[in-house]
Amino acid sequence: METNQKKTNDPAHYYGGVKMGTIDRQVSSLILALQESPEYQDYRKQEKILNQNPALKERVDQFRRENFTTQTQIMGEEWSDAIERLTVESAQLRKIPEVNAFLDAELALCKLIQRTVSKITAGVALDIPI
Repeated sequence: METNQKKTNDPAHYYGGVKMGTIDRQVSSLILALQESPEYQDYRKQEKILNQNPALKERVDQFRRENFTTQTQIMGEEWSDAIERLTVESAQLRKIPEVNAFLDAELALCKLIQRTVSKITAGVALDIPI
């Protein structure tokens, strides 16, 4: 057991934290690698540009919130109506170069994170029925 560490009853803490310490360090390394990626760097750059216009940033954030809610919580005919509204709003927003660049950068970063999570899930043979 690690020095001065009390053994826990948490099954995720093998021997009270020895293995979790290793995993935590590796996760920190993974986070650093993601932060150093071109996708993340571009996302932060585009975010900084968008933040220079607070009203536009709020409009984009509202669009992102509505998009997330629609994708995760709305079903049926209400979903179709929401998608139509989002499609119109997306087309309007994407005409603005800094918004288009931000949304493209966000999508690229999300895809990178999704690929990373998929590799982790496949690597630990976690059987998730889809």
